[in-house]
Amino acid sequence: MSKAKKDSALFHGEVDERLCLNCGFPNRKSDRHCMYCKTSLLEGDSLVSWARKTYYILRWRWQLKQRRDRMGGLSGATHFLTLKLLGYFIVGFTLSASGLYLFSEALTDSSFSTGLVAILFLCYGILTLKSVFVKK
Repeated sequence: MSKAKKDSALFHGEVDERLCLNCGFPNRKSDRHCMYCKTSLLEGDSLVSWARKTYYILRWRWQLKQRRDRMGGLSGATHFLTLKLLGYFIVGFTLSASGLYLFSEALTDSSFSTGLVAILFLCYGILTLKSVFVKK
């Protein structure tokens, strides 16, 4: 039995592909045009091609950093969480205040059913406010 040939690219760090400077698609080294966007992959050894490649690499790194900052900052998610907590606080405060008002009206009118509704409003308001201030 013959031994399997070892891939020299794994040991020498050689890569069999070349990234397109336009779209970033990996192409074979033998390709003349990108298989995805059809941009020419032929490079010259001039200063202009080196500057172009450097520009595209720096632009790509800058775009990657911008995406990472947007994802890492989570400013939109933090803003949404703040609005959500503010909404829960307003609902809880409104339920509690209306529960207290209805309970005082029930006591003055001696109404049992209004007292039960008032207690329900008060309990839901307190539970909503508790969910805002107590972290899980």
